[in-house]
Amino acid sequence: MEGSVFVCAPRSRIRGFSLLDLAATLAVLGVVLGIGLPSFSRILAEHRIHDIQHRLTVSLALGRIAAIRDAAPVTVCPSSNGQTCRSDGVWDHGWLVYRDRGRTDHPTLQTVVHYDSTPNNGFRVRSSRYRSRVRFGALGWSGGHNLTLAVCGPDGHLRGQVIVNNAGRPRSERAPPGTPCPD
Repeated sequence: MEGSVFVCAPRSRIRGFSLLDLAATLAVLGVVLGIGLPSFSRILAEHRIHDIQHRLTVSLALGRIAAIRDAAPVTVCPSSNGQTCRSDGVWDHGWLVYRDRGRTDHPTLQTVVHYDSTPNNGFRVRSSRYRSRVRFGALGWSGGHNLTLAVCGPDGHLRGQVIVNNAGRPRSERAPPGTPCPD
């Protein structure tokens, strides 16, 4: 191939987007985002509700399993600091799972099984009246009345509940839309 001459095609003009193309694209993007963002916000709120309910259910099940495994009482209670139980039934700031042989509100570091302090992002969690904690016996039962933990949204509506029956089994359920949050 000695002496061959390669001929290149003339350079074509490089084309880009015009201002009109960019404006049309941004308009379509604006419409899509305008339609999609409210749906995304609703999906995010639903995820937060499920997350809170799941964390509560797991902590309650963990307390029940620990009581059965250790053949000793275990308490699950609301706690703001991971060291003491609250008596007002407000679970917004976290909850504590601890071995409770002496029925105390001040567990020692060695008796704490689990502490959940994840922020609830504006959602409120309240326990049923007259019962701010649950105590699982050595067989996993929780005597007394059922404990109901109401998960309320920032708008004041009940979004879901976590219920512990007398047999000690936790379950969660969704609330019908528009249900007011219990006091």
